[in-house]
Amino acid sequence: MQQQTLSDIAQTIKNSKSKGEKILTPNLQKMLKVLASMGMDRKVFACLLEIAEVDVQLVKYLAGPIITGGREWRDAIPTWVWQAIAIDRLDTILEEVDKGETGKLATPSEVLAVMMPITFEVPLSWEWNNVYLWASHTTLIKHKPFPNYDYENLWKIIGTTPIDYKQIQHDYETLASDIRTRVIKNVSSEWGKRLKQKPHKKVNTLKEINAQLSLF
Repeated sequence: MQQQTLSDIAQTIKNSKSKGEKILTPNLQKMLKVLASMGMDRKVFACLLEIAEVDVQLVKYLAGPIITGGREWRDAIPTWVWQAIAIDRLDTILEEVDKGETGKLATPSEVLAVMMPITFEVPLSWEWNNVYLWASHTTLIKHKPFPNYDYENLWKIIGTTPIDYKQIQHDYETLASDIRTRVIKNVSSEWGKRLKQKPHKKVNTLKEINAQLSLF
């Protein structure tokens, strides 16, 4: 079923290109998001965005590795966080395509993946603890991974007053920018060049790069 859907999407993209029509229509974006929520590999979406001739930096960001912090606690990151990252990257990229811009920041779920392992190794400063709590809260509220959970009172459950983005903006954006830069830097050089290859070859899923980030 998914394979047929992907074939249909790829053909729709090609047809729109040949007719000079808008490629990533709202309906097509909706289909991509549904497939992402079902756990489809984000590299598949990167291939589709390549066909749509989306900016190469956005394609690389989508296909790039998931950056994590620390060395010993990577496996402690819950499965739902990995899934959230794939969904959030696609959401961010589609939003940037609509705006005609290329952003610089990684998503809150990616910040969470970097900081979570570090919290098991060293205490965080007050400033970085607030960044971690804000990223955690934002990711949990969006994805709601736990059924029947009281997300409306999440700040109270965490045990702190709500953290406003302006409070953590500088530190958060410094980290989020560094993460996105590292994602693009560590992606395979093949991404962004496939459309120039003749004949077009089927793309194999690349092995995830276990990139480590040391910031604290």
